[in-house]
Amino acid sequence: MKRKVYLVGAGVGGTQGLTAEAAEVLARCGGVFGEKQLLEILPAGCRKLEQTAPEKIRAYLDSHPEIGEAAAVFYGDPGLHGDAARLRAALEDSYTVQGIAGVSSIAYFCARVGCGWADAKLLPTDTLPAQVGSAVRINKRTFLLASRRCRVQDVCARLCSGGLGRLQIVVGEHLGTDRERILCGSAEELSIQKFSQLCVLYIENAEPMQKEVRTCIPDDEFFHSGVPMTKCEVRAVSVGKLCLHSGSVVYDIGCGTGSVSVECALQAKAGIVYAIDKNRAALKLTAQNRQKFGVYNVKAVEGEAPEVLKGLPAPDCVFIGGSTGNLPEILEEVLQKNPKARIVLNAISLETVTQAIQCMERFALADVDIAQISVAKSRPAGGHKLMQAQNPVYVISGEGTASN
Repeated sequence: MKRKVYLVGAGVGGTQGLTAEAAEVLARCGGVFGEKQLLEILPAGCRKLEQTAPEKIRAYLDSHPEIGEAAAVFYGDPGLHGDAARLRAALEDSYTVQGIAGVSSIAYFCARVGCGWADAKLLPTDTLPAQVGSAVRINKRTFLLASRRCRVQDVCARLCSGGLGRLQIVVGEHLGTDRERILCGSAEELSIQKFSQLCVLYIENAEPMQKEVRTCIPDDEFFHSGVPMTKCEVRAVSVGKLCLHSGSVVYDIGCGTGSVSVECALQAKAGIVYAIDKNRAALKLTAQNRQKFGVYNVKAVEGEAPEVLKGLPAPDCVFIGGSTGNLPEILEEVLQKNPKARIVLNAISLETVTQAIQCMERFALADVDIAQISVAKSRPAGGHKLMQAQNPVYVISGEGTASN
């Protein structure tokens, strides 16, 4: 018979926030896992084990068969925590996992400030500050649970840098305790305040942008000022070859004006795009285009690949518009971070095409595809329109395998 593990929502406000069912379960469990700060407010009779990593909780339970029933506690309701879902996935092959609902911080907060959340966008707990702006941009009402990785101050600063400093925010801090505090103000006003990690944010945008996904954006809509830019039709094919999903982590290496970064960010709304270039003028243009199109999940990174990639999270997709001769080293670094990364690069010269093919073979990329894009654009000539050819561009794509 499988042993039982409960995922318990602790509600808000300490022991008074526990439901009767949750209190009864915690009292009889042989071990209760959770964050130190949360364990401290639980009843004294619980056997408290300070641990939150799913693999370590699994290892502890596997090595302590005498624990018939165990629990892991989470603030509010476990259904709102990515950590609870990850723990369930780590345990359910060998344990019976049961959730115990709690009063969520969001529900409590909405009751306190008098607003509903049925039509609001609720962001997951593992959201990064860079991703908040993209959600706020297209939603009238957005809720977010602050965390170590996503502090109130960082969210407000990110909104300000993206031109959204005027938006009104309500912050609920230490909800349900004697230190409860609810503050209202603009992102700009709240960015200079200090808050703990235990906060709920409600962000209101009276004029959200439409949720359309734009592709093949005309070149003249971008700021470019002479900095190299991936042209419209080539950009459309290149971004399509990346096979993006809504949460993709993307590298745009040699971002230039940031035109590829913008289109990637419009598709990967819940993801993040790292626009990488060693040219400060290029990064300045990328920042201008980021603000123009409202894609606040684009993060500019100054430096030369592959060195600058070392401090970034593993990518799902990588676009290489310019490698400055470092293509083998770039691919090696990318595939070390994610052996299954999707890679798309553009090449104009035959020498670069040859090098790209050799690199694809060296790193045993799968599904390698080479397409030559030849575009001709019309131009006025007297009373007629004539076609003028652009340089052909090679779009080379492939995907890593676990054996790289």
